[in-house]
Amino acid sequence: LVLLLGEIDLSIAAVGTFAAVVMGVLINYHGFSAWEAILLGILAGALAGAINGFFIAVLRIPSFIVTLAASIFYAGLLLNLLNGQATLIIQDPFILGIAGSSTSFLPDYLGVGLPTLILVLYAASLIVDHIARQRAGLRAKPLLQLIVQIGLAVVIVEGTVAVLENTPSATPGIYLGVPNSAAILFALILILWLVLTKTTFGRHLYAVGGNMEAARRAGINVVFIRITAFTLCSTLASVGGILAASYANSVATQINPSLLLDAIAAAVIGGTSLFGGTGSVWNIVLGALIIGSLENGLDLKSQGSDVKQMVEGVVLLFAVTVDALVRRAQRRSGR
Repeated sequence: LVLLLGEIDLSIAAVGTFAAVVMGVLINYHGFSAWEAILLGILAGALAGAINGFFIAVLRIPSFIVTLAASIFYAGLLLNLLNGQATLIIQDPFILGIAGSSTSFLPDYLGVGLPTLILVLYAASLIVDHIARQRAGLRAKPLLQLIVQIGLAVVIVEGTVAVLENTPSATPGIYLGVPNSAAILFALILILWLVLTKTTFGRHLYAVGGNMEAARRAGINVVFIRITAFTLCSTLASVGGILAASYANSVATQINPSLLLDAIAAAVIGGTSLFGGTGSVWNIVLGALIIGSLENGLDLKSQGSDVKQMVEGVVLLFAVTVDALVRRAQRRSGR
């Protein structure tokens, strides 16, 4: 979201860890229920993002400085919250059931039914949009391209579901199915896609990222858009931190820097411009898959983290260089 504005958020890994620690502390030491702790953890992360957005949008301090300072601040705050502990163990069964236990999977009827329903709604939205554009005399995608787009979505989603539903567990005759975390991730991706493509906020976000001054003159509340983008970014990071805590059954105060680098790399490799105004949710998902495939492939080759980081660095630099060259060519051609 913030990359679409031409900004950057270096605090997402720290904020995600902070939200997970808030959740764990509330459950372990203050007797809060799992739902209350999750909600307050996410709200704490959202507040952190709103504070970042205030300094950036209102006080006009560069996002690099603000979010770097926030990352350092939360690293210290984590140690303070845990009184110097390195790890906070999560034992709540509901939290562990999200992504960290043998029950962290959707029932079969939901694992198969929900993706199918979402695909139907996705196809319907594309078809309705196509018809509306034609009736309004606007440029619409060729029918063949529309069919291919829907077909690819069906193959990818249903193929993934089929693989997951037929993955055997440690117990003979029992299959794992679709993980809860995967369902949550897909739901968030779908919501974000709808927000960015079907709402006024999404259109304004792209407009501000493309040309902030032009957007301001067009009557768009630029300050609100920028603060909201940073707030949503930290909210999503908080959800990710809580999912990671559930999966690991614990929260470590040591912030993993590779999470931040992987997130930025996935967005840039997926075609999101660091200069703002350009990017797609589904392309970012593709970028994340590329990063994951690279890491898994290097793991299969028994390569160490040193090689993985060097390869990711080269790929990221290549993607940014291509983006910069394309931008330069567009400026020269007057587009």
